[in-house]
Amino acid sequence: MTENIDEAGIRVLTEEELISAVVEKHRRFLEENKKEFVELDSRLNQVEENIKNAKNFRTRMEERKEVLKEKRQQFYHQTEALLEKEIFPKMDPTTVSKLREELKKLKGQIDPEEEQKLKDLFMQNLRETILAAGLGETVLLQANARMEEARKSNIELKEIKDSEKQLVEDDSSKSEEISKSKSQHKWLSTRIKNHEEALSYWEKLKV
Repeated sequence: MTENIDEAGIRVLTEEELISAVVEKHRRFLEENKKEFVELDSRLNQVEENIKNAKNFRTRMEERKEVLKEKRQQFYHQTEALLEKEIFPKMDPTTVSKLREELKKLKGQIDPEEEQKLKDLFMQNLRETILAAGLGETVLLQANARMEEARKSNIELKEIKDSEKQLVEDDSSKSEEISKSKSQHKWLSTRIKNHEEALSYWEKLKV
């Protein structure tokens, strides 16, 4: 058998050479796995950090939403108080009732676009009523300014709600990424351990 191998020009490796080849193989795999592990570990840490930041951001946005809701209602309350004091007592009950009803709709939870339409209608009716009654326009300007601030609060509120929807989608994507990464992370950790043990075993034989 040996003669046939020699005739074919094939050299049989010695035991030491075979062990060296096995050691080199495990070293190569160990190096590759460790490199992949470090890269994956870094990505995993970054994703987890992003999730943590998103959670903190969401908490701040919840607080901001409450502030904006309160701020919006305060501006409408100021508008209502202004009209109750300066305008409504000088108008007939039917007109006052109509304006109060329109103001009530404005104070509800509506989109900024709808709020703009209702505000324009309210201000138009209020302007016509004030001019017809011969009252000054100062109160009209003050009411409009307060209602505009209320609408701006609602715009910001909507922007926050829209951003929260995107956060929910991002969270779902990140959770899936973490799940896959952790599985790969665990697999690589096991591979590294196996190669380290194998390398230790074969290096002892090499000596």
